[in-house]
Amino acid sequence: MASAADSLSVGIAYQIPRNSLMLLMVSQVVVVLPLIVHISPWIVAVCLICGYWRSGVYQGRWGYPSGLVKTLLVIGAVAGIAFSGYGSFSLEAATSLLVLAFALKLVEMKNRRDAYLVIYLCYFLIATAFLFDQSMALTAYEVLAAVVVTAAMVGMNQMQSRVRPLASLKIAAALIAQALPLTLVLFLFFPRVAPLWSIPMPSAATTGISDKITPGDVANLTQSDELAFRAVFDEAVPAQRDLYWRGLVYSEFRFGTWAVAEPLDALDPLDIEEASADSPERIGYEVFLEPTQSKWLFSLDTPVAYGGRIDLLGDYRLLNAEPVLSVLRYRLASDPNFTMDAELSDAIRARETELPPQDNPRLREYAQALYAQTGSAQAMVEAMLDEIRTGPYSYTLQPPVLPRLNSIDAFWFESRRGFCSHYAGTMVFALRAVGIPARMVGGYQGGEVNNVTGHVVVRQYQAHAWIEVWLPGQGWTRYDPTAAVAPARVENGLDAALSSEDRAVLSFLTSARFGGEGLLNSMLEFVDSLEHRWNLWVVGYDASTQSDLLSDLLGEVTPARVGMAILAGGGLCLVIVTLTLFLRRRPQPKHPAERLFQAFCNAMARQGHARGVDETPAAYIRRLARLAQLDAEPLVNRLQASLYDPEAASGGTDSRALRQDFRKLRFKLAFGTTGNAS
Repeated sequence: MASAADSLSVGIAYQIPRNSLMLLMVSQVVVVLPLIVHISPWIVAVCLICGYWRSGVYQGRWGYPSGLVKTLLVIGAVAGIAFSGYGSFSLEAATSLLVLAFALKLVEMKNRRDAYLVIYLCYFLIATAFLFDQSMALTAYEVLAAVVVTAAMVGMNQMQSRVRPLASLKIAAALIAQALPLTLVLFLFFPRVAPLWSIPMPSAATTGISDKITPGDVANLTQSDELAFRAVFDEAVPAQRDLYWRGLVYSEFRFGTWAVAEPLDALDPLDIEEASADSPERIGYEVFLEPTQSKWLFSLDTPVAYGGRIDLLGDYRLLNAEPVLSVLRYRLASDPNFTMDAELSDAIRARETELPPQDNPRLREYAQALYAQTGSAQAMVEAMLDEIRTGPYSYTLQPPVLPRLNSIDAFWFESRRGFCSHYAGTMVFALRAVGIPARMVGGYQGGEVNNVTGHVVVRQYQAHAWIEVWLPGQGWTRYDPTAAVAPARVENGLDAALSSEDRAVLSFLTSARFGGEGLLNSMLEFVDSLEHRWNLWVVGYDASTQSDLLSDLLGEVTPARVGMAILAGGGLCLVIVTLTLFLRRRPQPKHPAERLFQAFCNAMARQGHARGVDETPAAYIRRLARLAQLDAEPLVNRLQASLYDPEAASGGTDSRALRQDFRKLRFKLAFGTTGNAS
C-alpha cells in the first residue's frame, strides 16, 4: 500500500494549475523578448525548443527529461556560452547563463515548488533587462511583464476546474497598482547609496565617438540617428555655431589614424574656478549622457566648474570616475573666453608637434612652403582655410577610400572630397610639419532644440571634428575647416550642407528630423520630450538631486526626518490601499427582480400575509395565489428565470411584467380574500 506522502506527490495538490502553466509559458516569451538583442541567436532557439518541449509534456506527448539528459543540457549550455565570444565576466555572458537556466528549469518543472522558482527567475530577468536599458518604453513594457508573471503566481492558487487567465491578470494588475504608491515613496525618500558590488559592463560598445579616428569614420557615424545626449541650459540656448561639444583630443597619428594619447595629469579645479570666477560669459547647463561604456564626457569649451567625480585633464577634456553604463546626469559651467594654456610646457609642445617620419611627404613640402610665405601660425591657418574655401574641395558623407600610407597626400592633392575629419586631420598635420603645436578635437557640433520642453538634443549624425592651434598669447584656439568648405554645416546644421546624394544614404527617421516640420517630426519631438522628463526625474534622480528635493520638502535633511518621511508616506499608502479595498467590498446592488420581490413581501406583510422564515419565494407565491384563486406558475416561472437563469434578460420589459404580476396578486388578495391560508 502506498504511503500518504506518495499519494500526495501525485495528487492534485502538487499539480500546477492549467491557468498558471499557460501564463508561465507566456511569461517565458515576455521576459526574454527584451534580452534577445543582447544574447546569441542559439540561446533564443534553445528557449523556443524548451517551450515547445514543455507544451508537449503538458499534452502528454513527451515525458520529462531524465537526469542524464538534464546533465548533458547543462554542460552543453555552459560550453555554448564559453564559446559564444563573450568576455569571462561580461554582462552578456551572465545574462545568457540566466536565460538558459530559466528555459531549462521550465522544461523540468513538475510541482508547485518548481513553478514558484520559475516565477522568481522571471522577476530576476525583468530586473536584468534594466542593466542594458532604462528607457521609459522598456519600463512600461516590464511593468506589463510583471503583471503577467504575477498573474501566473495568482493562478497557482486557483482550482483546476476554474481556468480563468483574465481574472488572474486582473488581480495581478490590481496588486501591482497597489504597490506603486509605496514604490514611489521609497524611490523618493530612501537614501541613494552606492551599490555594494559592481556589475560587469557590456562587452559590446554602443555607437558613438571612438578614441581612434580614421578619415571616413565620422562620416559613417553621421548616418546614425541614435541619441548621444541631451542638454538643458540655465538660460537661453547658445547659437548653433557656438555649440561645439568637446569630447576627445586626438594627439597621435599613425598609419592614417588619429588616436587619443595617454591622458595628461588632471588640472586643479580650484585654479580653474578661480581663473574664471569673474567671467560674465559663463554658461550653466546640465547634460544627460546616454551610455557609452567609456569614461569620457562632453562639454562646451571651456569647462570651468564640474562635479566632484569628474576630472578635467590637461588637454581640457572631461573624464568620469567610472564608465558610463546608464544615463549619466552631470552639471557643468563653461567659459568660452577662458584661455587654455597661456604658456605651453615643453612636454605638451613635443606631443602636439610629433609626426611619423616619411609619411605624407607632399603635404610636408607644401606646409613648409606655405609657412615660409605666411610667416606665422595664425597667417598659415588663415591661408589654408582660404584655399579650402576657394579651391576645388567639397564636403561629402561618401568620401573615396584612401590608402593607409600617405592618406593625407591622397586627399589634399587628389580626391579633394571629404568630411570634417579629412580637413581637420590635414590642417593638423600641415601645422605640425612646420613645428606649430596643433591637435584634432572630436565631439559633436550643433543640436536640435525640442520645442516642447526647450532642451537640446544631440544625435550621432552631429558628430564632428575640428582643430586647436596653440597661438602665443592666446593659448589653444579653435578653428573649424568645415566652416570653410561647408559654412552652412556650422551655421544651420548638417542638413543644410548635404547634397542630394548624401541625403539618399540617410535613414528614414533622420530625414524626418531634418525636415523640421510635419506631423511625424512633431510626434518625434513629443516622444523625445517624454523621454527627457523620464531621464530628468527618474533615471537622473541621483543622490544630489535627492538631496535638493529633500531639502525643499524637509528643510534640514537628517536621518530622523528622512525616516519619519518614509514612515508617513508608507502609512499614507497603506491607508489608501486599505480604503480602496473597503470600498471594493461595499454591498453589491440587488437584482431588479430581487428588489421587486422584497417590496412585494413588505407590502404583503402589512396586509397580514407575512412570508415564513423557511418559505421559499416559489412556495410563498403559490400560497398567496391559492388564497387569490390565481394560477401561480407564470409568476413563479418569471421570478425564478429573472433570479436564477444567467442567460435570462433583465431589462425593463421583464421588470415591468414582473411588477404587473405582483400588483395583480396584491389586488386579488386585498379585495378577493378574507383570511390567511394555513
